[in-house]
Amino acid sequence: MMQVIFFATIFLLSILSVHVSRKINLKNGIIGKDINKQDQRILPEAAGIALLVPLWFASLAIILLYFNQFNLFYFIFALTVSGFAFVGLMDDTKHKFMMKTTPWLFRAVPIAFISLIFGAVHFHNPLWAIVIALFIAGLASLENTFAGLNGWEVGSGFIISIFVTLIVSTSLDPNLVLLSLALNGMILGLLFWNRYPAKVFPGDSGTLFIGAAIAALLVMNQRVDMIILGTLFFLPHAFDFFGLKLLTNPKDVSQSKSMPYAIRPDGKLSIPKTGNGSKLDFAKLILKIFGPMKEWQIVVIIWTIVALNCLFWSKLFGVI
Repeated sequence: MMQVIFFATIFLLSILSVHVSRKINLKNGIIGKDINKQDQRILPEAAGIALLVPLWFASLAIILLYFNQFNLFYFIFALTVSGFAFVGLMDDTKHKFMMKTTPWLFRAVPIAFISLIFGAVHFHNPLWAIVIALFIAGLASLENTFAGLNGWEVGSGFIISIFVTLIVSTSLDPNLVLLSLALNGMILGLLFWNRYPAKVFPGDSGTLFIGAAIAALLVMNQRVDMIILGTLFFLPHAFDFFGLKLLTNPKDVSQSKSMPYAIRPDGKLSIPKTGNGSKLDFAKLILKIFGPMKEWQIVVIIWTIVALNCLFWSKLFGVI
């Protein structure tokens, strides 16, 4: 019962926090254009930064209510995920507060530093600390690139977080399940606003938050086999980036130089007939197979693939 109450509290706090962030970001011009809608509507960007409120609420609540030897890990977890979110926020707001595009190295250095600290806390061996740092940064980056349509990245992150909760249910620290359930609630609260038709964009602050939080939870579980399992959950993300974007569009993997999808008069999305037709991502591959579709239909197929992938590997590893 306690777990249900905790999840519901964090879920509602997440919805409220994103709502407040939505108004603040609109007022301050932190916005983006929904290019896959016929009206090209303007939406508040960087809504993912609002998840810091339920993150710290959940982490501090666990520390205060269940004081034990694992408390330092929860504090470091919140600091690590917050660091990734703020790095993402720098990217989300560069058009508003920075004269030039943020250099790649300027983003990579703090991410590497944050990840190394987290790895060193959990694994005192320097080599393992580096491996863990690369793992967290890698999953966060994959979550960040697996995006482009309303609810795509947030919904996929929510699905994976559910399976991660099943993984950490075997942890020696029983409160790790509470933290994982809290993450489920945070992501679901963001999805409430980002689902089709989206009212907000999660931004890099949201995607890096989700990816880093999932990776950090897997590390906190202290089982190498479960870390491997969690990595396999991101196979669709890896295929999207390495097998499609990097292979077919290496000069513009972010797909920011041209319209990634064509909008038909009936509102369905299709692969552009010129220029971008041979430049694929996960969504365009679905369009190539099934033909023009509504945006939400594409996302449902992506969610289904992510869920089936997680289900397959969880069954193979004996988690379910």
